[in-house]
Amino acid sequence: MNDWAATQRVSAEIVLADGVVLEGDLHLATRTAYHPDTESPLEMLNRPEPFFALTLQEGEVAFVSKAQVAVVSCRDQLPLVDPARASAARLVALEVALATGAEYRGRSTFELPPSRSRALDYINTPGSFFTVWSNDLTRYFNKALVRLIRPLD
Repeated sequence: MNDWAATQRVSAEIVLADGVVLEGDLHLATRTAYHPDTESPLEMLNRPEPFFALTLQEGEVAFVSKAQVAVVSCRDQLPLVDPARASAARLVALEVALATGAEYRGRSTFELPPSRSRALDYINTPGSFFTVWSNDLTRYFNKALVRLIRPLD
């Protein structure tokens, strides 16, 4: 038996830096040091390991270099709404342009100290990836492969 059974699978489309598109399932840890729930795709992408596992649609497993991932798209991964924290969260609309010329629009929700609550502060938080969502689709962008971001608010 392999250790993939101990993970939570999430369907994803991955666009690599060279434009190649991969489809399959991400493998997320079922428990993390930060909370007892399954980790999010963002948490997995921002872990320090340089590769992650992807089960391709054909059933084969591939190890994907995070440095080569431009964007990961997942359905039904919208942020959970915690009423106690909702008043502290800031919602911003963003346009993200990748180095390839592809452009995406969506919204981000984040909590930062009042003195550092601009969209720029959110993008500059630690981690290689950040989140933008629209309707039922959540995208995780690799900061190193973004050409520019425009706040739309």
